[in-house]
Amino acid sequence: MLSINHIQRASEQSEFSFGNPMLQLNEFVGIEMPKAVAFVPQTWGWWLLLSSVIALVAVYSYRRVRHWRQNRYRKQAVKKVMAAKGKPLAEFSVIVLKEIKQAISIAYGASTLVVPSNISLSSSLKGTAATQATASPDRITLAALDGHAFLLLLDITAEHNTSFNTPLGDAWLLSLLSKIEAKDAIAVQNNLAQQCCVWLMHHTPKLPSSLIVEKASADA
Repeated sequence: MLSINHIQRASEQSEFSFGNPMLQLNEFVGIEMPKAVAFVPQTWGWWLLLSSVIALVAVYSYRRVRHWRQNRYRKQAVKKVMAAKGKPLAEFSVIVLKEIKQAISIAYGASTLVVPSNISLSSSLKGTAATQATASPDRITLAALDGHAFLLLLDITAEHNTSFNTPLGDAWLLSLLSKIEAKDAIAVQNNLAQQCCVWLMHHTPKLPSSLIVEKASADA
């Protein structure tokens, strides 16, 4: 049997809630919510992993930026060459020579000494090159290099992915000195632009060591 206290309590709850059981929810104990999970690493292992990832990203970003800065001259030179394609062949040939010489200066240094015999020098050098070759027959600066030696240097530094030491190169050198017939000028210009762009984008970042004169030998 229900005691008088139970009956009285039930009566009080019924009067308070007006018979609605939802109003009796204040008697229930609330659920204790778990503590929020922290997103900050709590152990040294996670901190070590995070530091390693940050360091790797920083090194990768630095190398990418350095590579871009060191090689942006390539794309700039290609843009200038392609923009000059509409010009006459004689003027276009001068622009190509200028951009390649400038790229050589940036990549290898215009004053770098090389051994002509190592480049399989096959033609006599003219002008300044001839004067220097007489004074110092064993070595010559890249800025003074000319003729077929220059064409060979381009093929070597492009790892033979270009074809400058060919009739195309001869036509290029000829166009710098005299006018080429119009029927041949278009083909020469198109092939020259293609080979120039290949060399500008793919020449080696360093000059092959077999071509460079050692400093001690140069000073001797």
